[in-house]
Amino acid sequence: MKVFYFALVLPLLFTACGDSASDLSQHDHDHKHLQAEASEALPINPVSVIGGVTVLEMTGSDRMKYNLEAFSVPAGSLVKLNFRNVGKMPKAAMGHNVVFLKAGVDSGAFATAAAAARDSEYIPAQLVDQILAYTKLLGPGENDTIEFTAPALSGDYEFLCSFPAHLFAGMRGVMTVE
Repeated sequence: MKVFYFALVLPLLFTACGDSASDLSQHDHDHKHLQAEASEALPINPVSVIGGVTVLEMTGSDRMKYNLEAFSVPAGSLVKLNFRNVGKMPKAAMGHNVVFLKAGVDSGAFATAAAAARDSEYIPAQLVDQILAYTKLLGPGENDTIEFTAPALSGDYEFLCSFPAHLFAGMRGVMTVE
């Protein structure tokens, strides 16, 4: 009877521990998913110049990161930003935008004020004069394209996601005007 019981329970134990082939299959699936997300999040040429216009291919992800954190543009030149939210989380929980600030603006103070501006997609009306340009707040799979003229004065101009806490999580960058 003990041998019969052991013969019956032993296969169940191995089954409960997981099949190594299916574990590898799940690992491969997870790895491929991460590769796909990475390829979506990182365009091959995120900055190009076409006919004198600096074209930016920027993405925002559920990891609260942009694929592009620094780039340069000529002073007074036209800039075209194609922005895409490559994340999967809902807009209400993980919306993204890109807000370019004027020189000397305190990005931390701006982001703090923006957190209270939910009804205007986190663009605080009282601070609009501190903004060079901004995209719409995007949900998963959405995109927006904006065009603006880079400032005439050389220097570093911060950009950020104004969704609450995203700046402080690292969703920021610098546009250098040369």
